[in-house]
Amino acid sequence: MNLRPPTPNPRARWAAALSLTFCLLSAGPSVRAADPFLCGVTVSCYRWGPGEWDAPAMEHTLDELGTLGVNAVAIHPYARIARDGTVDYRPGPVTPATLKPLRWAHERGMSTLLKPHLAYWGSGFVWRGAITFDRADAWDRFFTGYRAFILAQARLAEQAGARWFAVGTELVGTLGHEARWRGLIAEVRAVYTGKLTYAANWDDAEKVPFWDALDAVGVQAYYPVAEVPNPTERDLRRGWAKVDRRIAALAAKHQRPVLLTELGYAASEAAAQHPWDDAAVGNRARGQALKLRATRIALDVVENHPDIAGVFLWKWFPGPREHDDEFVLQYPAMKQLIAEAWRQPSSTAPPPAVTPGK
Repeated sequence: MNLRPPTPNPRARWAAALSLTFCLLSAGPSVRAADPFLCGVTVSCYRWGPGEWDAPAMEHTLDELGTLGVNAVAIHPYARIARDGTVDYRPGPVTPATLKPLRWAHERGMSTLLKPHLAYWGSGFVWRGAITFDRADAWDRFFTGYRAFILAQARLAEQAGARWFAVGTELVGTLGHEARWRGLIAEVRAVYTGKLTYAANWDDAEKVPFWDALDAVGVQAYYPVAEVPNPTERDLRRGWAKVDRRIAALAAKHQRPVLLTELGYAASEAAAQHPWDDAAVGNRARGQALKLRATRIALDVVENHPDIAGVFLWKWFPGPREHDDEFVLQYPAMKQLIAEAWRQPSSTAPPPAVTPGK
């Protein structure tokens, strides 16, 4: 039986093209993905391996996040980086600890992002963005080890049905090696069929040369949104208006939706000026209040931005850690804020299921 539809005549083909063009023009410049907006949280643990990531507390955490309206979860496995470029990754027992939280999230109707990190502490590098080398053999060593780590994680993402995978996080010092990055992305595509991004630090997103090879522009969204300590709501919204334009320009230039792979604030009076800094606390009560105020406004802005596909709040620890210092989210006032932003009205149930996997 021939199930192929009849070939339209030229006039019908012209009319269809005209109709599509009209729809695209009337829709405006948005490049947001067609998938549901990702109301996400990054779940973290103190150690990487069995006993934490695959413990009952992880399941309980996912259940609670669902009641708050969270429909996506990110986890971030680690490999270590050494000063000579060695990337140390031992799969072994880490594999089931990676797969279980992803599968548990899918069972609860949540989408997932697997976002590998390089643990730089103890290496001599002050942060991931400072990873760079003077010698060719060190670069060869780095990309050989990093390739093995990322491909192993991509295979796990495929096995678990993760919707999103990040090929790197905050590695601005390596971006000059574009050909190597493009080769790695092609290899990841060969073993993983979900969607790909790269998590660029907020001030480096414009420097990434391979956005065209990925499905979304990933941004670690620690944008400064105020110039003074303890800013008002008006100050914060004015700051976010500038960020809004910056994100829109990124999306338009690369014709990709923007995925905020991290967004968070420390409980600090300087949180709106330096969101990434959890050391400059100042007055604790004012810092806690600012953390809540800044998060509330950020969620309001990003969910209504036409080019943003989703956001992952940083971060949530399974188990009893109900305090609001650093970037921790699981304390009563923040839970209430997240629920008010994301939960369906008059409901304590999770939002409609997001299809896991590809």
